[in-house]
Amino acid sequence: TYGDCMVTKLYTLKKTGILDYVLVRVSAVFQALYFSVITFYWLLHHPVNYAQLSGFFDILAIKISTVLVAISISYHSLQGIHHIETDYLTEPRIGKIAVPARRILTLYSLIQVGGIIICSFLLII
Repeated sequence: TYGDCMVTKLYTLKKTGILDYVLVRVSAVFQALYFSVITFYWLLHHPVNYAQLSGFFDILAIKISTVLVAISISYHSLQGIHHIETDYLTEPRIGKIAVPARRILTLYSLIQVGGIIICSFLLII
């Protein structure tokens, strides 16, 4: 059946798009959980002062989660940009500017991802 085929392709990690689909959904769930924890903390300690917030983000699990959510957001956004590029930035839609536009957008996205990940790792130090 169709579902069995999807699971088989996912387990073999072939680049069929199914793995990307699942990873984007998993990254979204992880982001939702992370921001739910932060929101819950904020609601319990409202109004939050700098010392409380600094103490919260000094917890090793929160530091690790922050780095992982930054990587998750980066992956999620790169997948979204890739879909925008392949769906909308095409020569039939926008002409000869499509190829340079895709390259510029990809480079800009990669620079942002690099910055997010570098800044996140600096939180651990």
